Amino acid sequence: MSNSLSEYDKFKVIRPVIGGCKYDDNDFPIIRNTFSSDTNWNAYYACGIQNITKNADNSNAIALMYLDDKKLLSYWNNPLKKIPLMLGCAAVATPDFSYYDSMNINEIRHNVYMNRWLGVTWQNYGVNVIPTIGWAGKNTYDLCLSAVEPGTPVTISTLGCQLHKEEFIAGFNEMKRRINPCVIIVFGDMVDGMTGRFLHFKYTDSFNLKVRQRPFEGMLGVFEVKEK
Repeated sequence: MSNSLSEYDKFKVIRPVIGGCKYDDNDFPIIRNTFSSDTNWNAYYACGIQNITKNADNSNAIALMYLDDKKLLSYWNNPLKKIPLMLGCAAVATPDFSYYDSMNINEIRHNVYMNRWLGVTWQNYGVNVIPTIGWAGKNTYDLCLSAVEPGTPVTISTLGCQLHKEEFIAGFNEMKRRINPCVIIVFGDMVDGMTGRFLHFKYTDSFNLKVRQRPFEGMLGVFEVKEK
């Protein structure tokens, strides 16, 4: 029997989660649900993390991280740099690292690991974290939909998903089954067939100053779509 460390044991030694955490069967740090049942989601607005500034009142902002992977890697390389800014936000989403069918499964594993590691580390510093969830084919579900405490709010992007609607809805329904999120924050257009409790932001909402000043003026706020 080999006494050598596994790749994920090495991660725990070389880059342990600051503050500790629980791990799942994939050795991913588990993001906890830090939101109460009476959270007023209607008070919040979406803002890209790149548009969060230290001189603004960000107390009702949900900072989303839908950026190019190269930009997102800056958070992995320097995970503590933005924590003072994050603590001023209502919540911060984890980075939307890519998951594609064409990727090697170990690339997907590493991207999920970075997402969860950063989320748990930020939580341990007092940041309210919302996991960003994505997936590719069915063979990625066990990795991509893991290490999130049941009932935790999640954010997903639907950008480009209209072209692969059946595959998207299949993964979406599996995400709901496994995580059972209390609310699903959707970035992009709603896709026909999605059911659940939603907070919906269009792509342009995260850049719109008027939305920040008057959240949900003329918008739906939290709403529920039931199965037909």
